[in-house]
Order: sequence, then structure tokens, then C-alpha cells
Amino acid sequence: MSRDLVILIGMGILCIILSPLYKEYNLPILHKRPKFSQATKTYEHSKTIAPKQIVLLVSDFLPDTFAGSEVSAYETIKYLRDRGNSVTVISERTTVKSYDDFPIYKYSKTDKYIKSTIQHADIVLFQVFGHSHEKFDCIKERTKPTFLFIHINNQYQWIIQTKISFPLTIVFNSEYTKATNPTSHSNLTMIPYVNTEVFKPLRAYTGQIATVGLMNCNKRKGGKIFREIAAKLPNVRFIGVKGAYGNNDDTDSSSKTASTNITYYDPQKDVRPIYKNIGILIMPSIEETWGRTAVEAMAAGIPVIHSEAEGLVECVGGAGIQCNRDDIDAWCAAIQRIIGDRAYRERLRQNGFMRVEQIESLQREQRFALAETIER
Repeated sequence: MSRDLVILIGMGILCIILSPLYKEYNLPILHKRPKFSQATKTYEHSKTIAPKQIVLLVSDFLPDTFAGSEVSAYETIKYLRDRGNSVTVISERTTVKSYDDFPIYKYSKTDKYIKSTIQHADIVLFQVFGHSHEKFDCIKERTKPTFLFIHINNQYQWIIQTKISFPLTIVFNSEYTKATNPTSHSNLTMIPYVNTEVFKPLRAYTGQIATVGLMNCNKRKGGKIFREIAAKLPNVRFIGVKGAYGNNDDTDSSSKTASTNITYYDPQKDVRPIYKNIGILIMPSIEETWGRTAVEAMAAGIPVIHSEAEGLVECVGGAGIQCNRDDIDAWCAAIQRIIGDRAYRERLRQNGFMRVEQIESLQREQRFALAETIER
């Protein structure tokens, strides 16, 4: 027996003898640290050891407005609450005092309680649109961290490119938004969270449906293009959902320009019944910084046709079909190919499933990174 073999056998016997001691004396056993993606399930359900008092300051919130930004804000604070933090919502426009057990207060610059709550919170999450200078003034006296959420390009240039006297972290909703809005402040990227699991059961219904959907008929989302496409495809059924805010583009069914093959629906709190009845989603947006509805559709097994808006290109990641926004014939051709080519449709569906898996991984990693930053 060789000398090396004797040594190996001896080491093995020694390990067997000593192994009970690790349990008895809780001696540390060294493991290779897992990669982030391997530990996401642990991170997803972990609790903070440093709970914070958090204020979410927003323009609108659920249940009054069910739009992408509001749903994203809700999902974020729900995750933070699940980790053990306490969250209060202060909304510029609200008709309720709570939602899902989150207390909601209506913003007023003259309300001393509101001012005190904002001033003394451990963390303020700031997601205010429109005339945001006034609301931002109410946090200037803070000495504790504020997190500013960027969902729209070129909105907060007076903040993100200016030196601020209090701790400020910029949270971008996509790499495109981050690249378009350079800042000297601490920053991170967190794509909008979508609970993809609730859409996956719809895959059993969407594989052969020929109906085409648009989930927001706002002018900038392509309501007019939607009508033009429907007019060129009179034998195809179209479903349009009105946007939660902004000017919807001629969604009156009695309008002279309305196509008889379009059915319009009011804004939906639960969009799953709509997805269950469409087989193709189109997104002819002028600009997008991400694409929540694209993620929902891909999770539901619905092929996505989108414009060249850079946020959509990043979000869909090549799993759908990209068309020039103004090329109506290209949109029509893409729709007809999906309807007429079963193998092609299935290939797009499978590409969407793979892209959703990538997005799910990003969601877990990025919102854990946000929580970890907040809870330091």
C-alpha cells in the first residue's frame, strides 16, 4: 500500500471520529459561498435584523389608481413589510385610509403630522410625479436616507444632477433609464416587480387565440396605431383596455373612427381575464422605460409585438417581435404570421417563457439589493 494512500485513509478515519464534535460544540464548517442566484429563495423569505420605519410618498396609490408605477410601488413596500419593516403611505390623491393594511394619509404641506412623519421616518421612498418640487421641499430638512424612484426620463434632472445635503439614493427602473439619466448620487437598478406566477396558469388558454390586445389606449401607448391596425385587419378581433390616467386615444365605441372589430374595456384592477382572452399583445408605444405588460403577457404565453422604444427592447430582450412604430403594414404582417403559423407562435411563446425566467431572477436579486441597502 502506498504511503499517500495510507495518509488519505488516516485522514478519512480522523474526519469520522471528529465529525460529532462539530455538532456538539457548534464548530463552524466552512462552505463555499453560493452565488446570488443560488440563494434567492433564502433571500426572498428572509427577515431583516434592522427593521425600519418607512414612508412611501407618492402621487397616487392603490386602490384609486391601478397603473404600472402604483402597482410597482405597492409590490415594493409589500416586500419590505414582509421582511419586518413598517410602512406608511402618504399620497397626494387618495380616497381611502388604508389598503392591504397599509395606512394611507393624504398629503398636505400644511399638515404638521404629515410633515413630522416625513421628517422623522428612517427611510422615505419618493415617487411623486407632476409638480414634484413642492413635495421634494418637504424632505429637504431630513438627515436620514431618501430613495428617489425614476420611472420617467428627464423628470428629476434638477435633483439627480445636483448636489443634495441629505443622503439620497436613485433607484432606476431599467438599465435604459439609468443610462439616460446620469447621476453622481448613489444609485441602483430595480426593475418593476411582476408576480409572474399568477399569469402562468393562463398559458393553457392563450396558445391558439387570434385576438389582439393593447393594455393601455393612452395616446403615447399607441391607441391611434391600434385603431389603424384594426382597420387593416377587419377579420381579426381586437381588445383595448383604457389607461388609468392620461388621454385615452378615441376609445368611444360610438365614435365615427371606431372600428367594429375593437372592444374597449375600462381600466382593470385584475388584468388576467383580459389576458385569458387575447393571443397577441401589441405595444406601439412612443417611449417606455420598461414594459410591465410585456412581462405579464410573456408569463401568460402571449407573444409580444413591440415598438423600438428602448425600454421595451430591454424588457422583451429579443423574445418578441419588434416593429417600427409608424409602419402599420409591419404590425399587420407580424400579427398575421403569428395567427397563421402555429410553429412560429409556439417558438415565440417558448422564447417568452425563457425571458420571464431571466426577469424573475433579476427581480429577486434587485429587490433584495434594495432591501439590503435600506436596512443597513
